[in-house]
Amino acid sequence: MVEGLLDSTGDGSGPPPVVLSPRGAANVDRLREKFPQITVAASNADVVEKSDLIVVAVRPDQLDDALADAPFRDGQTVVSVLAGVSIDAVRRAVGRDGIPVARAIPLPPVAEHGVNVPVTPGIPTAVELFNRIGGALVVPDESQMAVLSAATGACTGLLQYISSLVDWSVDHGLSQDVAEPFIRGMAASLAPSLTDTETPMDQVIRSHETPGGLNEQLRTTFFDAATTAQFHEALDGTWRRASEG
Repeated sequence: MVEGLLDSTGDGSGPPPVVLSPRGAANVDRLREKFPQITVAASNADVVEKSDLIVVAVRPDQLDDALADAPFRDGQTVVSVLAGVSIDAVRRAVGRDGIPVARAIPLPPVAEHGVNVPVTPGIPTAVELFNRIGGALVVPDESQMAVLSAATGACTGLLQYISSLVDWSVDHGLSQDVAEPFIRGMAASLAPSLTDTETPMDQVIRSHETPGGLNEQLRTTFFDAATTAQFHEALDGTWRRASEG
C-alpha cells in the first residue's frame, strides 16, 4: 500500500508525505531504501501526532496496544485495514469521540494500482487516499464489506486451481519446465478480460469457450451442482469469520 501511494500522482501534486511506525523494522528499511522521503516515527504515538490520516495496519490482536495513549486530535481520520475488526472496535481503541473511522480492504496489487479498494463509509479523505492507488470502491456498510472480505479468501484457491492443472499436466507426461510456464501464461492471458468490468462474467466465460469444446466440457463437469454447493459452503465459512468483528 505504501509503495502504491508513493508511486502515485493523485491530483498532480505528487505523493503525500508518509510517516511509518518503527514496528516491522525489516519492511520499513526496505521501503526507506526505495523511497528515501519516508519518515520513520519514534513510536506509534509519534505517527499519530505527526499525521492527519492514520492507517491502522497491525494484527487484530495488536490493535489496543498499537493505539494505546496515541494523541488523537480533531480533524484526523483513521482508516483500518484489519480483517474481521469492526469500525466500532477501532473507535473504542482510538478512544476519542469525533474521529471519523473507515474500514478498507487493500489487496497486494495496490502496489501497482492494479485493483479497486473497498472502503466504508465513504469518508472523503479515505476515498481520496484509495483513489491514488487503484480507485476507491465505496461500499454501503460493514455487512457488505464482510462479503467482500470473505471473497478475498479465494485468492490462493484460484492459484491452487492453476497449480493443480500444472500437476495434472506433469502427471500426464509433460516436464515441469514445459507445463508450468505455458499454464501460468495461459492464466495470465485472461487478465484483460477480467479487468474489462463492463462485460458481464457469463459473457466473458462464453467468449473463451466454444459450444461442445474442451473448455465447456471441463467447466461444466467440474462446476456441477455438488461442487458449486461445496465451494459456496466453504465461502460461507469465511464469511461467518469475516462477520465476527
